Amino acid sequence: KNPELRKAYWKSLRGGLLLYGPPGCGKTFIARATAGEMKAKFMGIGLSDVLDMWMGESERHLHELFETARRNSPCVLFFDELDALGQKRTNLRMHGPMRNVVNQLLAEMDGANSTNEGIFLLGATNHPWDVDSAMLRPGRFDRILLVLPPDLEARIAILRYHLQDRP
Repeated sequence: KNPELRKAYWKSLRGGLLLYGPPGCGKTFIARATAGEMKAKFMGIGLSDVLDMWMGESERHLHELFETARRNSPCVLFFDELDALGQKRTNLRMHGPMRNVVNQLLAEMDGANSTNEGIFLLGATNHPWDVDSAMLRPGRFDRILLVLPPDLEARIAILRYHLQDRP
């Protein structure tokens, strides 16, 4: 939101935040709101945007998604159900193609062949313990936040807000 402050403190927009919590507690809503607050483009990525039945195509899809985000920075790249796309590689011993997808995702997150400056990674999962530990190191999803459902007061405030102009 304030690039001059980032530069003054030698901070970059790299890295990311993993949101976790039960279904329906607002993780996707928070991701969209984050992009809005940053005045950044929002790219939501699900399994269907990446996975393909043909060898090498899933990796190519991931590369193209990151290239699109790089061209459109500042950009929030949001991975919904990250545990399905970035699952622990030890669980994928017998499933080589999916290991390649995880490896490609890690390489793209590092920006090994190009810069990811201006790309903020956001992920959401219900099962953070199923996410590969390499995804959680600095420069990747290096911050983790528990998102719980709103309490009673917050639910009342949300309901009032949405019903304020209705009989």
